[in-house]
Amino acid sequence: DLLLLLVILPFWSNFLVRIYAWMIIFSPQGALTAGLNYITAALGLEPITLIFSSTAVITCLVYVHLPFMILPLYANLEKHDSRLLDAAQDLGANRFQCFWLITWPQSLPGIYAGAILVFIPSLGIFAIPDLLGGTNGIMIGNVIKQQFVESRDWPFGSVLSLVLTGITLLLVLLAAKLGKTGGTSNGK
Repeated sequence: DLLLLLVILPFWSNFLVRIYAWMIIFSPQGALTAGLNYITAALGLEPITLIFSSTAVITCLVYVHLPFMILPLYANLEKHDSRLLDAAQDLGANRFQCFWLITWPQSLPGIYAGAILVFIPSLGIFAIPDLLGGTNGIMIGNVIKQQFVESRDWPFGSVLSLVLTGITLLLVLLAAKLGKTGGTSNGK
């Protein structure tokens, strides 16, 4: 219950506040960067810069979207029948076989749901690459935003948005189809 609370806890603060917190963590004066630069200086290496890097963008994207993967997985794993694992162990299966043959197939619907919940918001996100990636953090959401705000090319921005929406719908339909076939292969 405590771990689940820790996963849900970031939702209690604003999205932009969380991004600015990561900006402080990755800033040159931040404890993380200072600690890493202390270690690199002791090893005789060049100092590193975390802010405005792909590392900062990826770390923040994972931090922001991780609850969207964990919560469907938790809901799915909580419904599993533990008697199946006990029966498999009684029949001589080791832990890896129990996981691969019982837990993994039953977890696929949760994995598909989590992947969709992470993938769709990640496609259109532009705040994280803008604030933490600088000019290096370009994603499709940034390109669409640039077309509307900076270039004032609304027709091209609209086309990009429609193409992104179409690709997203196709991928969601594919994931739904995979989810159905994954559910029927378990004997359901």
